[in-house]
This record gives sequence, C-alpha cells and structure tokens, in this order.
Amino acid sequence: MLELKNLSKSYGAVKAVHDVNLTIGKGEFFCLLGPSGCGKTTILRMIAGFEKVTGGQILLNGKDITSDSPNNRDVNTVFQNYALFPNMSVRDNIAYGLKIKKVLKAELEQRLEEVIRLIGLTGFEKRMPAQLSGGQQQRVALARALVNRPQILLLDEPLSALDKKISEQTRNELAELQKKVGITFIFVTHNQTEALALADRIAVMKDGVIEHCDAPKEIYERPLTHFVADFIGSMNFFNGAITQSDQKMTVLDIPGLGSIALAYNQVQQQGTKVIYCIRPERVKISMLGPAVYENGLKGIIRQKNYLGEITKFIVELDNGMQVSVIAQNYLLQLSNEFYDLGERVYLNWSQTSGEIIHV
Repeated sequence: MLELKNLSKSYGAVKAVHDVNLTIGKGEFFCLLGPSGCGKTTILRMIAGFEKVTGGQILLNGKDITSDSPNNRDVNTVFQNYALFPNMSVRDNIAYGLKIKKVLKAELEQRLEEVIRLIGLTGFEKRMPAQLSGGQQQRVALARALVNRPQILLLDEPLSALDKKISEQTRNELAELQKKVGITFIFVTHNQTEALALADRIAVMKDGVIEHCDAPKEIYERPLTHFVADFIGSMNFFNGAITQSDQKMTVLDIPGLGSIALAYNQVQQQGTKVIYCIRPERVKISMLGPAVYENGLKGIIRQKNYLGEITKFIVELDNGMQVSVIAQNYLLQLSNEFYDLGERVYLNWSQTSGEIIHV
C-alpha cells in the first residue's frame, strides 16, 4: 500500500533521514521504533505531508504523493498531544474534518454515530476536552482521524502522555481497534514494549537509517546489529572469535572465560571476530555446573534486586565482566533456591540460546 523509495530529509548539513526504503502493506500495524532524534517522526511527517522531502519518493497505492499537500493525501494523523480544539465538544471535534470536506448531513451523522460507538465514546459527545481524562482525549483524537476513513492512520507517540496503567489499557484497545477497522496503522514510538506488543512489523531506526526491519519476535530473538540487540530489551554481550564452525555448531573463544558453543547453522570462517549476545532471562543461575549441551560460566553474585515477579542478579565473572540474569521468583521458590550476595554460582544456558553479531 505504501512505499518509500530512497526517502531522505536533510536540514542543512544534518541528515535526519537517509535513503530509507520501506514497503508497508494494507491493513498492517507497522511501527517505527528508535531513540529521540533517530528520524522516525520525520518519516511520519513526510508521509503526512508536513515535511518536504529532500530526496526520494512516497507512493500510496502506486501513486506518487511526494509533493502533494497534506489535505490531498488519504492519510490522517493522531498527534502526541492529541491537538483537540479546546472550545469544541467531543462531537464537534470529531465532526470537524467532515464539515471541512462538506460531507452531507445524513452521511456525517451516520459516520459520527459509527465512530463514537466504535471508539467507546457514547455518552461523552457533549463534553469538552478539559472534562476528559488523558485516555478519553486520545480516543477523541483517534475518532476524529478515523471518521475521515483514511487509507493510512499515522500515530505519533500517542501513548507517551499516559501513565503506565492507562497506557497498557489503551494499548490493548488500540490493537483491537486496528483489527476492527482494518486500516493501515503506522505507529511511531521510542517505547520498545509498545512496539513489541502492537506491531506486525517493526523498523528499528538509528541516525536516520533503518538498522533492522522484521516481525517483533525476529527483532527480539535475532537482532542484526549491536544497536538493535542493546536497544530492544536487556542483553549480555561477549566479545570473541570463532575457533570452530560447521552446519550444526559454532564454537567461540571468549578471552578470559574459555569456549562457548552455539547451535548455529551458518558456517563461519575461523578467526572471525564476533559479538555473542544472550538475553538475561535465558541464563539460569545455579549452584551446579552445566549439563550436557549447555554452556556454563562461574561467577560471584554482586547485586540482587527483588522486582516482584522476577529477581534480577548481577554476577561478576572470573575475568571481571558483569552479567545480568533474570530469574522468575516462582521457579526459585519451587526449587527452594535462594542466592545471596557474595555466593559463588554457575551461569548455565543452552546451546540454542543466544545470537552471533558480526563486528
């Protein structure tokens, strides 16, 4: 449905977006994810027509809309601050776009009724924005965009102004809404949890380029770059070199720690320097050494933080490196395993866990 071809945006000598190529399908919930200043909002604003393109093209259903004005693009935007008219009621805020387009009254009333019911605003029609909670204001902003029946809905950090509990509730409602209406959603956020929970696909951005674009599970389990691995969730990194590799197994030498084996089906050249990364929740803390087909390292517990569902440990290895481990508390209780600061432990994990990133 939407295609970005070599899309670029510069502000003088600063390249905010550089040669981005992207295809987004009809009905897809797509997320642009990255830290502040990575270019994700700039891309959204170029799609909306609020920013002029420095280079490249934007195609909507095969039509070049790169130079079209915002009102001539079949897209609508939900802004971070919702941008509601404070002197208009909920109903008038939602109806504003239809009145500008001079939609006939009968159709206008029908669309209003449909979207108000869909968004869950029945009974709030006469209220003013100041009388609404943050979550309710966001619903009004969504309704105002959806009532125009755009082909694409652009959402610029729409959950960032909400507290944690309301944000989670609204996130679930947003996912259900997108399935109901079937409109393509392009969602911009710096919040990795939002992206993983909502998106069909995620494009992780850094310094104006896309580092990795894929389904959430692939992004999390098999990151392509050090930045993606570090930005999405928590990660432990080991610098090493490949000493053995075939179609079934790759062995790495980690300076000061020994060897780590990985069930990796890509043949790697001996001596290649790589970064081995593994998630903290994939590492098991134990008083026992590794079993067959497991990796194991020794260390001393330096930090222990109880966080309700989990306990987070920081373990210092024999070479001085610190590794993060996340353990489910109910599993620790079931096994009657409790670890204290200063205890010497093993860190064990399977050869199917972890990923290799090339330096």
